[in-house]
Amino acid sequence: MQLRTSLWTRAFWRYLTVSAIMAILWILYNRHPYYLRQQFQPWRPLFQFGITAWLALGLPYCYATVKRFSSRPKDMRDSALHWMLLVRGAWRGKTSHLLRSRRVKTSILSLFVKGFYAPLMTSFFSEHSNTISRMWANRKHQPIYDAAHSSGFSDWWAYVTTTVPKLLPDGSDIGALFDSQWWNLANARFAGDLYYNVLFFVDCGWALFGYCLESQWLKNKTRSVEPTALGWAAALALYPPFNDITGTYLPLDSSHQFITNPYGQLACRVAVLAAFTIYAAATVSFGFKFSNLTNRGIISRGPYAFVRHPAYLCKNFAWWMEHLPNISLQTVFFLSLLNGMYFLRAWTEERHLSQDPDYVAYKKKVPWVFIPGIY
Repeated sequence: MQLRTSLWTRAFWRYLTVSAIMAILWILYNRHPYYLRQQFQPWRPLFQFGITAWLALGLPYCYATVKRFSSRPKDMRDSALHWMLLVRGAWRGKTSHLLRSRRVKTSILSLFVKGFYAPLMTSFFSEHSNTISRMWANRKHQPIYDAAHSSGFSDWWAYVTTTVPKLLPDGSDIGALFDSQWWNLANARFAGDLYYNVLFFVDCGWALFGYCLESQWLKNKTRSVEPTALGWAAALALYPPFNDITGTYLPLDSSHQFITNPYGQLACRVAVLAAFTIYAAATVSFGFKFSNLTNRGIISRGPYAFVRHPAYLCKNFAWWMEHLPNISLQTVFFLSLLNGMYFLRAWTEERHLSQDPDYVAYKKKVPWVFIPGIY
């Protein structure tokens, strides 16, 4: 009975600590002007649902986790405990030695990573899912559900029961893919645009899952976080709101016509889709471990079995193909600088991950950074 009481007490304080952190984040997401932007509208109800689920299920989850893993210190990467120690240290005015602890710093930085990227991935995921819905509804000549002007559940249910069945692909949709007469330029562009959004629907959805669900049970707890300001700057500069600055100083838009033939433009589009297919596959290869700026375990499957940074390689190649039809010397110059930023990001990641013996072994197994047999 004493052990059971001890476990419940430890579980309760972890539950209370995580609840307090989520409450602080809730205030941030619902009060800060940046997060009140329209792009984060999908994130706020999702986070609200997450808080509700945690308040209902978090305590038994903490109990089960402490009971299962507390006897295995190697598997018990306990960020809640680190935050509890920080609060107690702050209360006593003794936090300096805690902030020097690698595990405590990892817990702090990991929270910043998840707190920053989870809302972004939600907005990206929502954007691509809405685009897919609009494209397909227009293709099937069906209305799009308008939540802003609906009267609630009854309107939504009426839409689900009457319209959604008409949106499901039928035999004619599948058969068209194998009909050479269907593949004109207009339909090829439609298929390409739809596939492009499906790829990023999968990519952003998978990444969102990785940011929101970190657990000993999923074996995706953070081992370490990028320790340098340069590494953080190289990553954050490529995401909103910081890429507004990057885009200002590295403008890629050009009105110059380099490839005017529609079939040449279509060939570039196919190359873009092929590159982003590998890019999305690289994200999925992480399983539950995907996260920027962190090490949650070394991945050597999928595209990572061939080069160490396939996602960066494919994303930069895709950008070249996207801009090739309208490329100019100015675009070449600024796109090269953007490629350099990704090279810097890869270099800082190599430096960070090489502190893990598993990554050192992986580098021996996969010696190529970007291009097999070359570099």
